[in-house]
Amino acid sequence: MVGSKDLGGHRQPGDLWLGEIPRAFRPKVSCPRGGGKREGNDADDGRGDSDPALRHRRSVNAVNLTVRQCSCQRKLTVLRRSERPADSSGLRRVAYEPLEGTPIETSGTLPRTSQLARLLAVESDVVLDTSPGDAAASWLRAGDWRIYARPLLTGAPAGEEIERFVLPTGASVAAVLDREQDLPWIPFDLDEAYRNYVSEDWRQGVPPPSLSSRTLRAYYAAKPLIPRRLQIAARRIYTKRVGLPDFPAWPLDDSVLHLVRFYAFCLLLAAGAETLTFRWFWPGNFKSAAILTHDVESAEGLRLALEIADLEEERGLRSSFNVVASWYPVDEGVLRELRGRGFEIGLHGLRHDHSLFTTHEAFQSQLPAIDEAARAFEAQGFRSPSTHRVHQWLGELPLSYDCSVPHSDPLEPMPGGCCTLWPYFIDDVVEVPYTLPQDHTLFTVLQRTSAADWLGQLDAIEQRHGLIHCLSHPDPGYLGDRGNRSFYAELLDALAERPQLWKPLPRDLVDWWRRRDAGAQAENLSYGVIRRDGDGPFASLEPPP
Repeated sequence: MVGSKDLGGHRQPGDLWLGEIPRAFRPKVSCPRGGGKREGNDADDGRGDSDPALRHRRSVNAVNLTVRQCSCQRKLTVLRRSERPADSSGLRRVAYEPLEGTPIETSGTLPRTSQLARLLAVESDVVLDTSPGDAAASWLRAGDWRIYARPLLTGAPAGEEIERFVLPTGASVAAVLDREQDLPWIPFDLDEAYRNYVSEDWRQGVPPPSLSSRTLRAYYAAKPLIPRRLQIAARRIYTKRVGLPDFPAWPLDDSVLHLVRFYAFCLLLAAGAETLTFRWFWPGNFKSAAILTHDVESAEGLRLALEIADLEEERGLRSSFNVVASWYPVDEGVLRELRGRGFEIGLHGLRHDHSLFTTHEAFQSQLPAIDEAARAFEAQGFRSPSTHRVHQWLGELPLSYDCSVPHSDPLEPMPGGCCTLWPYFIDDVVEVPYTLPQDHTLFTVLQRTSAADWLGQLDAIEQRHGLIHCLSHPDPGYLGDRGNRSFYAELLDALAERPQLWKPLPRDLVDWWRRRDAGAQAENLSYGVIRRDGDGPFASLEPPP
């Protein structure tokens, strides 16, 4: 974080962290000026992450660092990520090597390694004074909005109140416009609040109801012996008993949107401006984006995938089909046909059970086989069986992207959600959250009899300029049933008739997100506008004209 005050022993003015590299390798560096000007790219060949050849599968030896150098020209040390040859396990490994004298990129708002700054990507050098709090993490509430972060209980300057946050104890802290510095002072770390959303670390404050690891292991051991109708009946009973949690809101939670708009509002205050520009979320003038992914849970589901592909192709759409590598016979002929028709093949784990996430050792032991299966299927994307996950482990996957994390899904075996409508990075893996309720949730568990929930969520996400991501299944009992398939056709029709929606394959959306993160190297990069709109301490995010 970049601060203009002494931050209580945590960081000094101008201190930056390289947050996207392993902790043991992060050098702490300081710039007495805090800001900087863009100096260009330090790629070995000038392409950097914007080139498709430099995707996460890492067929090259180094990943570019786009940098912004401070005006004092201080020499800094950063690390270059490089790939080592496969070890005895056959899994590619990543090394980090120091690069002397290479400047670090920072936008001046938050460090460019800040996930929040990478998401909004504002074209400004204004400074926000934001730092970790001096108390234990807890919920901070402002009206209907809640943040999970460590509050800063001391050191608040005198000034005009921007927003007041109430703690569980009844005490409160306020964000203020510092009268002397004429800068916003925030009583918590903005980036920590964002990370706690997307990493689901908010669970420490409100653990969602979920099954224990022991119960899950017992369930998956007995599942093949339990008739499907009994499985569904038990799921419905459990859902009625548990109900829907207060957080995250389902099916749509605006927590991250509120945080981004609050951050944007504070940037306007710091800049003394009515408007600022930022890298728009999607290429060109597209207002929002939509992708379709399917988890194939059986050999019959893989056969039926061709019928789902027909529905999509008739409407000019394409999707990804995620296949379980070692759970059922995989028909290579079906995969070849899907690829030949422009569809994508992803990986849905090795087995459709909980085994990948029982322990970190178990997770790492499966990575070589996951890597081999991804190569065999030509897969760049991954979704965990039943969306089981441990956030910090997902960054170790040997694929370009993961799509296991829900925006909000309280009805899965592992309920929860990241609360965001945009992709984000977990180390070098792009996480692409699914943002529509699953077909199984709507039509099997909740017994909905129309596509209304899907269509309503589509409209809501489009209004927020987020990612519409539908997760469904071609198998019997899902879209394999005629009625459910007709609901899916309604959704496809609604997507097809909206030219303002960008409708890429998932892998192409991930390539764009990497290019956008690289900045000026991205083709079709456009700029949105942050504007004061009078709606409390929140700025509006306007798309390109």
